[in-house]
Amino acid sequence: MNKMDSIFENSKLIAKKITGRLTEQEKELFDHWINSSQRNQEFYKKVKDDYNFLARNEQFENVNTKRAWEEFSTKLKIRKRSNTITIFFKYAAAILFPVLIGVTTYYYTNRQVEQKNNAVQVADIKPGSRNAVLVLDDGNKIDLDKQEVARLKEADGTIISQVNDELNYLGGKSDKSKKKLQNTLVIPRGGEYSLVLSDSTKVFLNSMSKLVYPVRFSGDNREVTLEGEAYFEVHKDKLHPFVVSVNGMQINVLGTKFNVNSYQDEQRIYTTLVEGKVRINSENQHENEWLLHADQQAVFDKSNSEVIIRNVDAKQFIQWTTGTYTFTNQTLEEIMKSLSRWYDFNYSFRDESLKTLRFEGGLNKYESIEPILDIIKRTGKVKYEIIGKEIIFTK
Repeated sequence: MNKMDSIFENSKLIAKKITGRLTEQEKELFDHWINSSQRNQEFYKKVKDDYNFLARNEQFENVNTKRAWEEFSTKLKIRKRSNTITIFFKYAAAILFPVLIGVTTYYYTNRQVEQKNNAVQVADIKPGSRNAVLVLDDGNKIDLDKQEVARLKEADGTIISQVNDELNYLGGKSDKSKKKLQNTLVIPRGGEYSLVLSDSTKVFLNSMSKLVYPVRFSGDNREVTLEGEAYFEVHKDKLHPFVVSVNGMQINVLGTKFNVNSYQDEQRIYTTLVEGKVRINSENQHENEWLLHADQQAVFDKSNSEVIIRNVDAKQFIQWTTGTYTFTNQTLEEIMKSLSRWYDFNYSFRDESLKTLRFEGGLNKYESIEPILDIIKRTGKVKYEIIGKEIIFTK
C-alpha cells in the first residue's frame, strides 16, 4: 500500500471508530495503527476531542480548494526535485488527514442517519397476512380475517371448516338440495389464503386473486374459475378432469401441481408446471392446444391467444407459497408490480427508462421490503424515496 492509500485507509478507520461502525477486522487494523506509535495515539485523541465533524462540515465545504492547491503547488516548485516526494507527503498528510477524517466521518454518520430514516419510511410499508373474504352461494360475505369461523353449513348441507387459516370443504353433504352451489374466495391486496376443495385438491391463492368454485363437484369435470395467481395441487381423478378457466384460456389436468399467474392488469398469463402434465386450450381457438411437461411454462398472450412454451425452474415460481419472493432477470416494473400486491403500496417512476432495468434478488415475504430496495439502490442505477405508502424511483 502506498503512502496516499495508507492516509486514506487510516482516515476511514478513524472515522468509523468515531461513529462506532468498525467491523471486527477493521477493529484489529485500528488497534494495530493506534498502538504502533505514541504519535498516532496523540493524533487520535486530538481528533476525537477537538473535532465535531458534522458541525465543521460547512467549513470544509467553504474551503477554497483551488487557492489551496495553487499555494501548495507553488511550494512544491521551489523545492529541489529530490525533495519533492518527501515534501508532497508532508503537505498532503497535513491537508488530507483532517479533511479525509472529516469527510469520511460525515459520510458514515450520515449513512447511519440515512439508514434510520429509511427504516422509518419503510415502516409504513408492511408485509401482508392471511386474509380473505368468503362469499357464500346466497351472497353472504364472511371476512375471514375478522371472524373466527369454526364451522359453516351451506344450503346443501356441506360443512365448511376453518382450521389453521385454511378453508376445508371435505365435510359431509346432505341430500336436501340438488342445486349446484358455488362459493367465491376473494383475496384482497396484502392478503393470501388457502383452501381444500371437496375433491381434496389444495389451492393457494395469492394477493388480489379470486377463485370461483362449486361447494361440491358434480358432472364430468371439476371446474373452477381463477383471477389473479394460484398454485394448485390437484387430487388425481382419471374420470373427472380438473379444469381451470382463466381469462381466454383453459387448463385441463388429471392430477398435478402447477402455478397460474393471470392478473387482469397483465398482458400475459403464465402457467408453470411443477409436476405431471397439463393441456392448455384457447377459448377463441378450440382447435389449438398445447401440452406442458414438468419444468415448463406456457406464456399465453391475451391479445392474440398465442402461446409460447419455455423451459424454466418451476420451483422458483411457487416460492411465494412458502414465504419467499425470488426475482431472476426481471424488470424493476415487474418486481414492483408483484411486491406492491403483497406489501400494499403504490409506486411510480420519474424516468420511464427505469422500468426496464433488470435485477435479481429475493426476500422473505413476511419481513421488511427494505433488503430488496437496498439491493436495487446499491447498483447505483436507481434511487428511491418513500412518501407514506408510495415508492418513487429516480435516476
